[in-house]
Amino acid sequence: MALSRELATLTPPCLASESLIKHAREKQEQDAPTNLLADDAQLVYLIVGVKSVAAQMQHKPRRIPLKAPLYGESSSVCLITKSNDEAHVEKLRALKVPQIKEIVSMAQLKTEYKAFEARRLLLATHDLFLADDRIINSLPAALGVKFFKAKKLPAPVNLKAANLRAEMDKALSCTYFRQNKGTCNAIKVGLTTMPAADLADNIASAADLVAQHIPKGWDGIQSIGIKTGTSLTLPVYNALPNAATGIGASGATVETVALDADASDEPEAPEEKPAKKAKKQPAPKAKGARKSPLTRTKADSMVKAFANKHSAAKV
Repeated sequence: MALSRELATLTPPCLASESLIKHAREKQEQDAPTNLLADDAQLVYLIVGVKSVAAQMQHKPRRIPLKAPLYGESSSVCLITKSNDEAHVEKLRALKVPQIKEIVSMAQLKTEYKAFEARRLLLATHDLFLADDRIINSLPAALGVKFFKAKKLPAPVNLKAANLRAEMDKALSCTYFRQNKGTCNAIKVGLTTMPAADLADNIASAADLVAQHIPKGWDGIQSIGIKTGTSLTLPVYNALPNAATGIGASGATVETVALDADASDEPEAPEEKPAKKAKKQPAPKAKGARKSPLTRTKADSMVKAFANKHSAAKV
């Protein structure tokens, strides 16, 4: 099932992207007099709701290629390396990737950026963090919860690749999907400064690729929407309770229901069930009545023993 076809029949991605961009611009103009530090470009997120909760969270993200890349030459990217070897760092700088503005080693992260304020400044400085894939699983604990909440956990790159420049270009042309433990996942797919057509292409292609990494594929997806960091979610796709079998003239999905040949318009009367026999209730006991501690047999034996004792005494 290709989302580009499904979205065209439900909510066209181009119409959804135009509406969201228009809303973001109107909101920005409305807040401009009071918010002088507002950024012109806002991230657009693809919100994917799934039907069942994942068994465990994945720290290592999946690459989702985008037709219109998010990170241009003006973007700021930080690269985290496993080794602080000077020769290795110079080799990375020699690539001259314009987006990479800073290179930090794992040792520097544990010493120079150990303080909370230093890590918070690092977080605010860069748009994207890339890291050596050999240390990707140990970075969430080293960076802290702020990186997790800001959705800026580093994405993995293979720094041992034969063609490092191609590996970097590929990493910068992708967005990243992390499966969390909840039922809602947010994936960066564009910017509000993009043309609506480019944003629509990113929405359609990203949704198709994200579905491949979700258990049961499209059958495991409940809803898809788009939003900015401050807007409400604009719905784009919503799964029906049953599988759709066709498209109506108005563009809405239609379901067919199988009917028996003998079925009439009137509902059938429910079958009468035989009445259950009433259980006999035990008679209530008299209030204050108590069961004698002596049974009849025990009482007779006691009387006989008493009589035998007195008769033996008389003799």
